[in-house]
Amino acid sequence: MRSRYTAYVTRDVEYVLKSWHPSTRPACFDPTSIPDWHDLRIVRTEAGQENDRRGMVEFIATALAPQSVYTLHEASRFVKEDDLWFYVDGDLLPEPPPMASSQKIGRNEPCPCGSGKKFKKCCWS
Repeated sequence: MRSRYTAYVTRDVEYVLKSWHPSTRPACFDPTSIPDWHDLRIVRTEAGQENDRRGMVEFIATALAPQSVYTLHEASRFVKEDDLWFYVDGDLLPEPPPMASSQKIGRNEPCPCGSGKKFKKCCWS
């Protein structure tokens, strides 16, 4: 899961597609459609250990857009084949209360990426 998040952050489309199970993998996708991800929080996991064949990861990922913060809350299903884990699909979950669908950020507020800088001096675009 974390390696796929990193691939999205770096826009490594090849890895994203390679780690996607062939039964649900798209033929391609546009890397410019990938948001500017800044944070990943694992909420819970089920199975997914060395001897398991299936696993689930619930996560909340945060992306920044001009003057807004967006969150993706998903429960992703993974399957293990030939000792490799593949993303199969996921269910979108309601966003947690503190981060409603999108939240406006003032230019002089702290940047939500955690840098400690004001938003206008950090991730403002």
